Amino acid sequence: MSKKLPIILIGPYPPNIGGVSTHIVRLVPLLTAKGHGVSVLSVNKTATNTNDIKYIPPVLLPFILLFKPKSVLHFHVDSLSHLVVALFLKIRHPTYLTIHNNRYPTTMKDRSVRNRIKWLCLSSFKKIICVNSVTQQFLQNRLNNLHNAVIPAFLPPPEIDDTSIESVKKWGAQFRHVLSGYAYRLSFYQDQDLYGIDMMVNLMKELKQRKFRVGLVLLINLEDNPYLDKIRQDIEEFNLIDSVLLLDIKSGYDAVALWKYSDIYLRPTNTDGNSISIQEALSVGTSVVTSDCVERPKACLLFKDRDLEDFTEKVRSLILNPVKPSAQTNSEELLIEIY
Repeated sequence: MSKKLPIILIGPYPPNIGGVSTHIVRLVPLLTAKGHGVSVLSVNKTATNTNDIKYIPPVLLPFILLFKPKSVLHFHVDSLSHLVVALFLKIRHPTYLTIHNNRYPTTMKDRSVRNRIKWLCLSSFKKIICVNSVTQQFLQNRLNNLHNAVIPAFLPPPEIDDTSIESVKKWGAQFRHVLSGYAYRLSFYQDQDLYGIDMMVNLMKELKQRKFRVGLVLLINLEDNPYLDKIRQDIEEFNLIDSVLLLDIKSGYDAVALWKYSDIYLRPTNTDGNSISIQEALSVGTSVVTSDCVERPKACLLFKDRDLEDFTEKVRSLILNPVKPSAQTNSEELLIEIY
């Protein structure tokens, strides 16, 4: 039997706690168990350096990787700079790419120089994996190196630390229902709150006016940010200080434990890839209300993107008539067979 090539995963890594970094963290032990040597080159400076996890600036990647023993390079980031690096490195290593976002049908329509370069780079990969069918369908007419199956990014957590949210449970005991939401960073897409934090706060305002005893826990990045200041001002103005709990994403809370504790997980994003947090919530039996901006798992209850009235109605209906979601499948076997 031929010796398996080492695999180098290139992408974000904790403490940058987003869906892609969560995917990479859970992928490493699966590949290791199958006999691969696995290391991570992190794209974020905040990652803790170890023997197998290092931060490397994109500009240095070609010089470092060109002289490494032949390895599988699996990119989980698709910025133009990283795609160009992959194009260059294919002379030495087989290169793979997982596209975790859903923006290609919007951003790749025109024939700008930037997009032409990007198409060239995309065509150079040995294999491209898409995590949703929208991206797969858009790319399949232009590329012949797509993996034949869509592979969602969800992998089950090895364990759930319920003790990490004991303080949340004590806070939530005052309510009949607890909702939860998440944003690993405060950011905007098409001049709107990408993660819909504003919508979740306004939802709480509407529910409070309708006399619902509901609390909202938001696991977000609490670094100083003018937009975070605005969110806090809205919480105070709407008299929600006792009803909305802000948790710092970097403070060690187990997100899956939080989804498990919640009655409903909220995902009012105005764009998305293949949301791991949605699948995590569904996998522990928590109902999900999410926007219809992209394709979602069938078990989700959808509302019209950026429509607060519809969002409120869907959450209200689920509170009054709870529905337990069906179990979710994960992509473990599909992922370890692609190499």
